[in-house]
Amino acid sequence: MSKIARLEFLELHPTTFKESWDQESIWSPDIPCFLVRLTAENGIEGFGEATSQSWYLGETSTQIAACLRLYEGHLKGVDAANIAAVTHAMEKAYSGGMPGGRAARSGIDIAVHDLLGKLWGVPVSTLLGGARRRHLDLMTNLYHKSPDKMAEASASFVERGFRGLKIKIGDVIWKDGLAARSIATEMGFLEAALDVVPREVFIDADANQAWHNPGLVIRRLERFAAADNLAIEQPLQYDNIEGHREIRRRSTVPVILDESVWSPEAAQTLIRAGACDRVVVKANRVGGLSQARDIITICEAAGIGVSIDTNPYTLLGDTAICHLGVIARSHYPICCDGHETFIRLSDPEVFKGGVTTSKGYAELPDAPGLGVDVDWERLKKIAV
Repeated sequence: MSKIARLEFLELHPTTFKESWDQESIWSPDIPCFLVRLTAENGIEGFGEATSQSWYLGETSTQIAACLRLYEGHLKGVDAANIAAVTHAMEKAYSGGMPGGRAARSGIDIAVHDLLGKLWGVPVSTLLGGARRRHLDLMTNLYHKSPDKMAEASASFVERGFRGLKIKIGDVIWKDGLAARSIATEMGFLEAALDVVPREVFIDADANQAWHNPGLVIRRLERFAAADNLAIEQPLQYDNIEGHREIRRRSTVPVILDESVWSPEAAQTLIRAGACDRVVVKANRVGGLSQARDIITICEAAGIGVSIDTNPYTLLGDTAICHLGVIARSHYPICCDGHETFIRLSDPEVFKGGVTTSKGYAELPDAPGLGVDVDWERLKKIAV
């Protein structure tokens, strides 16, 4: 009854309106985005989202589409109720031995969870272990390129009730190189945010791997030692575990790792090395909700915090990651506003239901599966 009969997907072209996401930035406004529909033999459908960023995650639209077609051939007839078998079939088909194909895999994994939730009449969070909370504190990403605008935006989101801000401090360095002027510019953005944000609001200073040198990071963080709401996120390259461990050992500012976390095994390696205090989990980077849940379990057993982040996603994907947010033991603010502050579809009516945000909180609907109704025929009209 729950065997997979059909896998379909549509490529979308959302409009990007995030500040500083343009052709001159490392953050391209062109987001690879696919909606996936799985249909079981009994006719029940599940929906997922496969999305990526070519610079950031190394996957293009062409690659994701090819992976989805490849997975389609290996999944027909597999019982969706056996999530492990679904995952194994995809791993055998492509990149089971090294990172790759994760966006496509995550879209299918999300769709499987949605299908099973509808089949069994339970929300996806129940399939993942059960919800610990109804409401989620919100975080947003800020890319403003002047201290005044960064301060203004930070104050605005705090006023709206957001409990976390991710301040980008690596874009200028990526563009202009690691030099005294670019470093001072990045530090100016962070100082502007810290000046207006109360201490009960988290500030994650996200370098996106741009800083390269552990000693430089440690020295620059010294001036912020009194800011107990501050953490530094991914200052060094994703594979520089020893460098991040050195920063954590010599600085009082907690270290968050994001790009380094691409699988449960990678998370375990980081924890064993003592390289971080918290990790960021992106479902599309790790291969879906199943892998993300395993990472959450590993981190919680080791006393490492977990943050959940959008890609950015449409409403469907942002709703999916909120099901991860509600199962986590430690409640760090979640960034699930991709569909509100990053991208938009030309027809917003293709979705009904889904996560709602208000007064700094996100709340999932009380519904089976993801809790999002998808108008597939309407989606076809805006597909690429």
